[in-house]
Amino acid sequence: MEDFIDGCTIRKVDRSDLEAFVNIYIEAYRGLEEYAYTKRKEIKNYFKWLRNRDEDGFMVLEGDEIIGFVACDTNWVSIFDRLKVGEIHELVLHPEYRNKGFGSFLLNKAVEYAKSKDRKLAELWVGEKNYRARKFYMKNGFNEKGKWGIWIRMVKKI
Repeated sequence: MEDFIDGCTIRKVDRSDLEAFVNIYIEAYRGLEEYAYTKRKEIKNYFKWLRNRDEDGFMVLEGDEIIGFVACDTNWVSIFDRLKVGEIHELVLHPEYRNKGFGSFLLNKAVEYAKSKDRKLAELWVGEKNYRARKFYMKNGFNEKGKWGIWIRMVKKI
């Protein structure tokens, strides 16, 4: 798979990407705040946590500006499968770039990264009322594997 799409390139996230992450995160979760951190300080701490979990799996997509992020944690152990998986903690894309292939590109990069670390399963959690995201993940080969509270677990064999 290429490292670019429609004039945008993907790279490992850097500390200097913090403010862009916060701003895109807020835009991406507009209307879905029940599933998101809502205070800037919490979002900044989340960014730092994602970097610490698996720095190489935290990637940014940018053209003239940063448009999205994906964080795939290959150090995560699934409590359901009792094995290390590619846990996709976050995929955020600025709303202006939705439905143009950028989200699928980011997701595929995360899965490709997990596969490069010999993970056999990609896993993620999505808000039950986030119908757009659930449809997106299903379109990209993920299957729903149960509901816990307000969250739906989705998995994909890789």
